[in-house]
Amino acid sequence: AAAVALVAGGGGGYAIGAAGGDGNGPEATAAMEATDAGAANDESADALGLPEPAESAGAAGLGPVGAMMDESRVAGFWGGWFGRTVFTAAGLSADPATGRAWGLDASGKVSADTAAELAAALGVTGEPRLEYGSWVVGPNDGLGATLTLTADGSGSLSYWNPAAEVWVCDDTADVAPGSAADGAGTVAEPARCGERDAGPAPTGDEAADALRERMVAVGVDPADFDVVVEETGDDAYSYVVAHHLVAGERSGLSWSASLTGAGITSLYGFTAQVVDLGEYELISPAAAVQRLNDPRFGAAVGGPLRAVDGGVAASVPEPEVDEPDGVPPAAPAPGSAIAWPVQQVTITGAALGLTLVSAADGAAVLAPSYELTGDDGSVWSVLAVADTYLAFDAD
Repeated sequence: AAAVALVAGGGGGYAIGAAGGDGNGPEATAAMEATDAGAANDESADALGLPEPAESAGAAGLGPVGAMMDESRVAGFWGGWFGRTVFTAAGLSADPATGRAWGLDASGKVSADTAAELAAALGVTGEPRLEYGSWVVGPNDGLGATLTLTADGSGSLSYWNPAAEVWVCDDTADVAPGSAADGAGTVAEPARCGERDAGPAPTGDEAADALRERMVAVGVDPADFDVVVEETGDDAYSYVVAHHLVAGERSGLSWSASLTGAGITSLYGFTAQVVDLGEYELISPAAAVQRLNDPRFGAAVGGPLRAVDGGVAASVPEPEVDEPDGVPPAAPAPGSAIAWPVQQVTITGAALGLTLVSAADGAAVLAPSYELTGDDGSVWSVLAVADTYLAFDAD
């Protein structure tokens, strides 16, 4: 296995799909074979070094949710929801696996010189300037095309051209002289904004080719991408996404562009080179269910989230609530039970994919992760790399 350790910090597993989904994102590279349901319970919290239930209540380290743990159930927070979630594995393999990780190398990709070269390729004029860690070319007044090249792990690039926008505004005049000093000046009328007719936006192959051409212009090979034209429902705009492929599967990285009849209005992507980091030891799907409770990976807001269905992670579905009737709830009765709702989720499916993991310094790794599917259709993601290859440093 590769000797490189992945930096783990924050929550790494939480709901990423809506109930009713099929639980199999396009990035999934291998469905886990189901075994006897009892195998899922053989890997208890001991395998993760977590305290036994008797030791985990209250101040023992995991708080009140830890007290609910046993060898077949794990409790965690449902990201974005009020309440808790109890996970039960059913029919998942308990066999460890291996998986390949990929690093992003942005060295040599982000500098004043490269920003100037990329800007020229996209028709942006001006000299590069450093703004908050990013190299920017073009005006910052919204009146001309602008390119931003960010010194992060993926060498993020963004481009915006207001001249191709459908919605435009007139220039806003300055405040009259003297107003800042004595309040006697008059403020000019606000900018007048409206929609102009730029003609129909390109669609189909024409739109896809427009994105491919820009990618080639900045030195990115479209052959490594799956280009998809999204349905916008608006003839004035087109949206194209180029999904990056690793071993024929979507990695979660992408390039994207918005287009109108006047041209490309915005372009986003990454300039870093994707490099092979080798094979890593992975935990089993059954252990991945247990990992949802571990506070280092638990179902909490934040941490790495793998891409699903077009590279954009679906939000957690909000619970259904009744329409407010204007009547306050009844006061709790003395000695009544305190509400502590728990969501029961049985994980029945697992597929191996990739998660983009970023370190504190911005370095980025495409690491193996499990997409776990509940019997209620909910979808969860958790890092699959074994503890041995994770650096649990606070820094």
